[in-house]
Amino acid sequence: MPAMSPGTALRNLQQAQASLKKIRQLLRLARESSGDVDPARIMKAGWDGLAKAHRMIAEIPVEAATEDVMTRQLAVQRYATALLVRLRRLARNEPGALDGDDEMDEE
Repeated sequence: MPAMSPGTALRNLQQAQASLKKIRQLLRLARESSGDVDPARIMKAGWDGLAKAHRMIAEIPVEAATEDVMTRQLAVQRYATALLVRLRRLARNEPGALDGDDEMDEE
């Protein structure tokens, strides 16, 4: 495996967070459409996005783990955790599963 620079690691983490943002936007659109979206479709898209983000994080070698990279990784993992909480609510069919705090969308 070729060496990864901290800059490449940061770009990969940025890309991972962008893919998670797209899933969060899908959740928001589903909420705004008053339930016209298939929950199984949302779950699949969300799970695939989480898996992709975690793969990208796992590919970062320790040599690229600078302070900036680790800080960005923490942000991406917090973002992923917030998405996972929503997906878990959706899987449980909890009322308001698609509702939530959208403040993380601003990061």
